[in-house]
Amino acid sequence: MARKGAKARPIKLPSERRLTYVTGALSNSAFADLGKVCIPKDLSIVNRRNHTHTSLKGVPYIYKVRVNWYPSGLDGSGYAPIDGGDVRTTVKFLTCPNNWVAKQAGMKWHNARNASLKRAGIKMGSLGAYAKTIRYNWEEAATTFLAPYDGDGAVYAGGTWDTTKIFNAIDEDGFTLRLVGSMDNEDGTVTTTDINALGSYLQSRQTVEPDSNLEIEETPADKSLLLATLQGEDPDQDHVGSMRINARGEQDNPPYDEIATADSANDITEPTEAARIVMYPSDNAGIISTVFEVPFGIFQVRAANRDPGDNSGITDDMAFSVEVLDIYEMA
Repeated sequence: MARKGAKARPIKLPSERRLTYVTGALSNSAFADLGKVCIPKDLSIVNRRNHTHTSLKGVPYIYKVRVNWYPSGLDGSGYAPIDGGDVRTTVKFLTCPNNWVAKQAGMKWHNARNASLKRAGIKMGSLGAYAKTIRYNWEEAATTFLAPYDGDGAVYAGGTWDTTKIFNAIDEDGFTLRLVGSMDNEDGTVTTTDINALGSYLQSRQTVEPDSNLEIEETPADKSLLLATLQGEDPDQDHVGSMRINARGEQDNPPYDEIATADSANDITEPTEAARIVMYPSDNAGIISTVFEVPFGIFQVRAANRDPGDNSGITDDMAFSVEVLDIYEMA
């Protein structure tokens, strides 16, 4: 047993940690979804062992990755020369928020699932080897993830990657958890088969009420306000009460959005942009790389081709690789 205050043991990196993918077709003039990558799933395929989104305590893992983007298809084909090289490709990499809400949501849902299994008389030791932690979706039930390719240019067959189903008295048919996307209002009956884990976690907590202070009285400025404050020229006794009330309520409004259960979209339910690359494929001969962190090990790729007329007609697939540089628990 680790002594109190000791640092967590580093997570051993897998021996095979490079994954190669082919995107969907790019779009002209607007960002298109090129696919979602589930790093734990694909590391499990190439290493022939189970990799997870979280620790055995539900703490989300951060997968630090280097993405190498190739301005061509998997077979080296791709863009025909463009006069003037005026086609620009922009690629965005989206992840779920990397903050305390994501961490707490992962841990609370892990504990909640274990508690429900225990109430049903299911011992943790009786769970399958791959069912000790929750497997998440991205933004919809049964997310379809990209599959990695082997060195011969063939898709890995892989095995079965089941997402976790959770049951309770409110939803006896069960539901899965996703990391981003619309949020259900849990003040009413929830009928969807998947819910936003982060939004649901915030709905289980007390919320910060809006501050009731609507305005502040101005103080007559017959000399420097800064000096009056600095040199101890305080308001007379009749105004001390107002000063104290203001001091108690000042800056009570949270600087982040107050989650509204009636809204399907809140800041916390939206993905964040973890990285972006911009390139001119007809001019770039080599790879373009970027490094970013992936909470829970799932990210989405979105991209668009743009040229002055938004009419390049180029929608070729592109290849990219993901190299896992490090794995660690979310802080």
